[in-house]
Amino acid sequence: MRTISEITENNDGATIIEFAIVAPVFILLLFGIIEFSVIMYAKSTMEGATSITSRLGKTGYTEEGITRQEMLTQLLVDRAGGLMDPEEIEITTLIYENFADIGQPEPLSIDINGNQQYDASDGDAYQDINGNGQWDEDMGEAGLGGAGDIVVYKIHYPWQVKTPVMQNILENENGYFPLNTSIVVRNEPYGAQ
Repeated sequence: MRTISEITENNDGATIIEFAIVAPVFILLLFGIIEFSVIMYAKSTMEGATSITSRLGKTGYTEEGITRQEMLTQLLVDRAGGLMDPEEIEITTLIYENFADIGQPEPLSIDINGNQQYDASDGDAYQDINGNGQWDEDMGEAGLGGAGDIVVYKIHYPWQVKTPVMQNILENENGYFPLNTSIVVRNEPYGAQ
């Protein structure tokens, strides 16, 4: 018969129990690190593709039979190596006359209450810079611009977070982590050449 001291000093199976406690946490953390690395790779890919496409776009270059927007989407898909769904990539391009206008609201011509904000109910009037028939918080006009125009390329991709621990750490929208990138270029005077 075994004494109590022999039973308490027996460590057979203790490693298995410790491993069973630590392993799930370690594996979950490992998958979270891998997923975060993939997210950073996808973000870097978006930035690189945006940079290359904007450089091509500012010269007026497009491949035959394809628009600049389609070219940007194709570059993203090619560079991401299957990580991104082309259907989910959102590309916005806005045209501005000068750099100071980027992100600025359409100017008010009449500000009834003097609050420096557009209030349709007060009868405020505005200058419709982008020509879309409504007041906008950003006066940029949709499009890719012509020679000499300033163009802002914005790309958004909703990355689906798969690891539960990363869903809690990353700020997300219903399980999706928004990947955003943008770049500003001035188109070359390619029309005058």
